[in-house]
Amino acid sequence: MSKKVLLINNVTPRPIIPELLMEAGYGVDVVSDSDAGLRHLDNQACDAVIVLESPAAESWQLCHKIRGLTSIPLIIISSRASTETCVKAINAGADYFIRKPFGPLEFLARVNSLLQRTPFRQPMPVGP
Repeated sequence: MSKKVLLINNVTPRPIIPELLMEAGYGVDVVSDSDAGLRHLDNQACDAVIVLESPAAESWQLCHKIRGLTSIPLIIISSRASTETCVKAINAGADYFIRKPFGPLEFLARVNSLLQRTPFRQPMPVGP
C-alpha cells in the first residue's frame, strides 16, 4: 500500500506537486484551503501533510492547528516567506519549510526522508 499525502493548496495556480508525488508512488488527496485540510486530517488517515502557503497566509498558525491533531510529517512550501515566517513555522511544528523555487528531486528527497522516519515519531511507551 502506498503512503498517502494530504496537500493543502492555499494558492490559486494549479501546482505540479500532486503529479510529482503520484509519479513517485504516493497517494495524494488535495484540498483547497486550510479549513478543509484540518477537517480532512480530523476524519481521514494520511502519512504526511504538505501545505502550499499563499502570500497572505500565516503558515505557523496552521502548523499549531495541525500539531493539535497529529504528529505526522509536515512540510510548508512558500514563494514569499521571510526568514521570520520560516522560523515561526518550524518552531510551530513544521518539519521542513521549503522556499520556491526548488527542484523536484530535492522536494521528493525531503518527502521520502520524512516518511522513512515516520515510525520513529510515535510515542515511546513508559514504564513496565
